[in-house]
Amino acid sequence: MRLSKSNPTKPDEEFELPSEPIMPPTFNSSPTPMPARSTPAPSISANSSATAVIGPKITFKGEIIGEEDLLVQGKVEGSIDLKGNHLIIGQQGVVKANLMAKTITIEGTVEGDLIGQERIEIKSSSNVKGNLIAARVTLEDGAKFRGSIDMDSQNSAAGRYTYSAGDKTD
Repeated sequence: MRLSKSNPTKPDEEFELPSEPIMPPTFNSSPTPMPARSTPAPSISANSSATAVIGPKITFKGEIIGEEDLLVQGKVEGSIDLKGNHLIIGQQGVVKANLMAKTITIEGTVEGDLIGQERIEIKSSSNVKGNLIAARVTLEDGAKFRGSIDMDSQNSAAGRYTYSAGDKTD
C-alpha cells in the first residue's frame, strides 16, 4: 500500500485513502526453517547439555528461578534456584550467590552455599567458598575449596562430614 498526495505540487492537499480495507498479510501455514547458527555455542562439559546460558559478557544481579538446565559463564550475584535441574558454573563463571539445583557442577568461582538435591561436583579448575549440602559430593584434585560439606542424605548424623582444611583439597 502506498499513500501519496494526489497532486504533489499542492502541499495543503490531503493524502489519498485506499478504496479497499487494509488487511494484514497472510502467511503460509508451513513452518519456516531457522537459519543455521553462525556462531558456535559455548563449550560445556562433555557429559552435560545446558539449555539456557548466561554468557561471559553478562552480569546479572538478583534472583534466578527456573525449570531448565543452566550454564553460567558470566557474573551472577544473588541466588539461583533450579530445583530438579542441572546447574553448571563454567570456567569463566563468577558467582556470589546461594545455589540450589538437582545437580551442581562448578568449574569457575563461587562464593555462597550450594545445595544439590542429588550431587555436587567441584572440578579441578574451580574456586569455591561456601557450604556444600548434597547426598554425593565430588572434589577433584586441584580444586580450591573453603567451607563445610554435609552429605546427610537421610537426615542421619552418620552421613555428616565437615571439611575446612584451608584453600586446597590436598
